[in-house]
This record gives sequence, structure tokens and C-alpha cells, in this order.
Amino acid sequence: MKKVVSLLLAIACTLSLAGCAVYPEQAVDGTRWDESWTILGQTLGVEEPGNGLTLLENPVILTADDVHYATWGIGEPESYINADGDETDLYQAELYLLVYGCGDEELAGTAISDWMAKETETYTVTGTLEETYNGQPYSLLVYECGSDTNPYSRGISAFGVYENYAISAELTCQDTFEGDEQAILADFLNACHYSAD
Repeated sequence: MKKVVSLLLAIACTLSLAGCAVYPEQAVDGTRWDESWTILGQTLGVEEPGNGLTLLENPVILTADDVHYATWGIGEPESYINADGDETDLYQAELYLLVYGCGDEELAGTAISDWMAKETETYTVTGTLEETYNGQPYSLLVYECGSDTNPYSRGISAFGVYENYAISAELTCQDTFEGDEQAILADFLNACHYSAD
């Protein structure tokens, strides 16, 4: 999913910082919207997710393509040289959350189908699940990474559509990571709230 985020950001034609955010009053699950949450656009707010997840990046991005993302890491970062030769931080596990605005719900569903197909081509899928977290349905892919250029050995991704938004949450782990990635992702998605406005 990190490649999808990079691609979407690369094709975005307008970039501006929000000087004064306008938050919804309430989440669709009935929870009052909390400005302390990690906010992605005006659509999704994430409570403190627990499980050792530390927010790494949440750029306030408003683009013509309505793309928003955030990343969290577990563990202490280690220096790593990626396939492009760039030095980056590598965590025991890393979670990427992407919110992608589409023209309508059907287009959001098409985006999800495309993303799932791409992950199926990229990884060795070992399981599929249909789950609901905090009232929002998701399709899950469990997979092994199996690549010499990917430092992570396994992962789990959740894909969902909320109104005209395609949502993806991907948790990837090193082979030495001892946590239960499915339980961590479930806790994370239960901490996600969608705008009722």
C-alpha cells in the first residue's frame, strides 16, 4: 500500500496546507468528534490506537484527488537502505492508513478492487476475511511478503468503502515481530471513526 500512497501523491496536482481545519460534530457511530484524534481529511478520525503504535506521519494534505494518509510504527526505528538506495527508518511493524476520495461510492469500490488485485499480485495471500470493526465492514487479506527488496515478511490489509471514500489499512511486520497482527489491526480499526456530517 505504501506504493499506492506514493503513486496517488505523485499524481496529485494541487497541494495545500489546511490553516484552519473544520471538524465534524459527530462520528457515524455516535461518538462526539474529538480533535485530539489523528484526523484524515474531514472523513476519518483515529483514537490513540494502543499496541505500541506510535504516529510517524500525518501530513495535512488536501489535493485535487482528496488523498489523506498517516503511518504508525511499532518498536524502535533502525536505519535501513531501501531498494531505491535511500536510507529510511525500519520498524518491527508499520501501519499505513489511506483515505482516498472518489467521485462516488461505485468508483470507491472500483478503487478497492484494484488495490486488492494489486496486493494479490504483489504478495502471497494466505487468507481472506470479511470483518466489521466499529460498524464499518472491511475485506481483509492476510499475506506473506516474500521479496528480497521488502524488509517485511508478512502482513494484513483491510479494505473498505465509506460513502465515496476508499479506505485501506495495511500492517506489515518483520519476521522477528512477535505481536498478533490481526488483533492489532482489529484494535486499530475499532479506534477509527467516520464522519456523520
